Amino acid sequence: MTLRARLFLLTAAALAPGLVLALLTVVASWPGAILAVLVYAAALAVFCIVIDRWCRTAPAAAAPAAPAPSAPPEAAPSPPAPVAMQALQADLAQRDALLRELHHRVKNNLQMISSLLSLQAGRIRSPRIRRVFAGAQNRVLTMSLLHRHLYERTNWTQVDFQAFLNDLVRHLSVGDSAPAGPGVRFTVSAPVMAVGPDVAIPVGLIVTEAVSNALAHAFADVAEPRVTIQVIDRDGQFELLIEDDGVGIADGDDDLADGGLGFTLLRGLSAQLGGEASVSRRAEGGTSVRVRFPNPVPAPDVSAAADR
Repeated sequence: MTLRARLFLLTAAALAPGLVLALLTVVASWPGAILAVLVYAAALAVFCIVIDRWCRTAPAAAAPAAPAPSAPPEAAPSPPAPVAMQALQADLAQRDALLRELHHRVKNNLQMISSLLSLQAGRIRSPRIRRVFAGAQNRVLTMSLLHRHLYERTNWTQVDFQAFLNDLVRHLSVGDSAPAGPGVRFTVSAPVMAVGPDVAIPVGLIVTEAVSNALAHAFADVAEPRVTIQVIDRDGQFELLIEDDGVGIADGDDDLADGGLGFTLLRGLSAQLGGEASVSRRAEGGTSVRVRFPNPVPAPDVSAAADR
């Protein structure tokens, strides 16, 4: 068994008990334990990214130094070029298979957590506590979708930004937090580009917070509810704008109000992007969430470089 395979099995064995314990804690304990699940899921995602980068750099760093030649260079045998190329291609194929399986398993584990949260929420009578579970479920779902988009691509390190946001909004629109009344009309506008998890995760969670808040609070008396998500490139600065035409942000029970959990997460996630967030009531009615952050510089496409 190769070193990478052993690393994957050891990682899975180490993480599985923690996942089970976190799930049992949420099911058997109080809603606040959801934060423990989210912290564990976030740590799992970060750990997978670290393993990804390690798999790319460790083989070269760990390669033993070539021994001093005991014969003149012209007399020393060397492997034929086709054999060396085949060995390189086999190593790359093994690495890709490992990363694909890793992202796939992480996605499945996060989906299981999301499903269990949904099942538990179905047994809760309090609307407020159900919203807490739905919010936690949507955050886990966001990271699960990211890993699905990662393993569906060929270089395992970037996602199609526009496709990821469209997929995320589609899942949120039919989730447990969606209102029971008229369907919400969503409009998503984003540039077609590849971004890494360090950009996709914060942006995805910001969209999740804003959309979940709108679905939970904004559209009780709105005949044709709408939510617009835009990512605009403004000369090197990106602006993420999420607007709804609901009743507008309110104090107290609204998560996006100053001091709420949603507002706290927005500020922290915006800081991860190197930007700032603001939440305001629109003059024509509804809520506007605005995040400005530097234009992300995509990482080099490893697969394309290998093909060249």
